[in-house]
Amino acid sequence: MAESSKLPRIRAVVFDLWGTLMSERRDTFPVRARLRYERCAPILAKYGIETTQDEFTKHHQRSNSTLARLQEYGRDVSGEDRARHVFYQYRPGIADHIEEADATAFADAYGGVIEHTPPDLLPGAREALDECRARGLYVGLISNTGVAGGRHLRRVFEHHDVIGHFDALMFSDEQRRAKPHPGLFQATLDTLGVTAAETVFVGDTPRYDVGPPRRYGWWVVQVGERADGDPPAHIRIPNVGGLFDAIEGLALTPERGRASARSE
Repeated sequence: MAESSKLPRIRAVVFDLWGTLMSERRDTFPVRARLRYERCAPILAKYGIETTQDEFTKHHQRSNSTLARLQEYGRDVSGEDRARHVFYQYRPGIADHIEEADATAFADAYGGVIEHTPPDLLPGAREALDECRARGLYVGLISNTGVAGGRHLRRVFEHHDVIGHFDALMFSDEQRRAKPHPGLFQATLDTLGVTAAETVFVGDTPRYDVGPPRRYGWWVVQVGERADGDPPAHIRIPNVGGLFDAIEGLALTPERGRASARSE
């Protein structure tokens, strides 16, 4: 008993989303492209922009690529500003004159198609989330977003009946900060009421999910075989279903964080 009390204890597990808990279905992309165009074209037309599906796809992909580069520097924009950025691809001068209600409608039309063609949970994801809850651990998520923002991804979680597993959902479009920004990781710890040393981060991408949280003092479990981070993860697993084997392999002791919080 004395020896086990000296083992590092964890109170929370925080997950990455894409490539860790969920994956896209490429067969749905043509349907999404059509729905996105059909839903967004009337809003563009309101501002005198007539377009084809091919033109819209070209402009939206250019916008998405530009904003993805912004995330490289730890920044992100709201869903409404992402909508304005698509308008900017057509006519730069009009972007600042989009009414707020139209920007919101465009953001919902643009990103909401994911709710009609939801991505899949990866093997082991539900089991890992269930086990976290069964052990009384706090559960969080940090996800950089793209076309689909946090408001839409929450509905995808509802579709899969896992949203109730999370104590903190941190999406870059809502926080205006993206991984690898340290503030996004700290905000998650603050929301959960835990420290970095009490928390395991689980993700697949070295640049965002491995090196940064390791430098910030978190325990890091890397999913998959991508080139390691700098510094590297503490341990690797083939998929998230092996999470608790990895935690035991690191000699970490899951502590009933939620129960502890209630007793303080």
